[in-house]
Amino acid sequence: MALVIKSWTATETPDADGIYVSIVGRQEGFISWLLSVMGIDATTTLRIDRETVYFEAGSLAGFQQRVIPLSSLSSAYFGYAKPWQTALAIGLMLAPFMGLGLIVGPLYYFLNKTLSLGVIENAGVLSGIEFKRSVIEGQNINEQQGRRVCAIVQRLMTESQPGQKQLNASSALAPLRQTGT
Repeated sequence: MALVIKSWTATETPDADGIYVSIVGRQEGFISWLLSVMGIDATTTLRIDRETVYFEAGSLAGFQQRVIPLSSLSSAYFGYAKPWQTALAIGLMLAPFMGLGLIVGPLYYFLNKTLSLGVIENAGVLSGIEFKRSVIEGQNINEQQGRRVCAIVQRLMTESQPGQKQLNASSALAPLRQTGT
């Protein structure tokens, strides 16, 4: 299930606590928001400093924390998915009702775009989050911000591995181009 973002910070220079990236999300929905207002906060946190990735996932059922040294990472990733098929189906189903489908279908499409962001350890373990735009919290995180986090993680990974050639993060994240044969 996708999260909604409560807070998002991503900088090329660390803050006073040495943190480059700090992302906190909660489960989507009004009930989850209401519980968070009451202090019953089941959140997922991704925090990155110069040496470590901290991944914490909590829910009403329990809690899990992973502490991963940057030198143990093989890659960082981000991407997004747009639910165009579901939005189209909703639009077509509601079209006979005074054109309601022309409003609800596109609204569903724009509010349910899901962004994925995370890291993969050398052992193949994936630690990541999927999140949607938060209407209540007013956070709208886009692909450029996801790309920025990936570039920060790539730079920190390279710096944490002595003897590795430093990659240009922007070229490492550039889209692949197919060449003709």
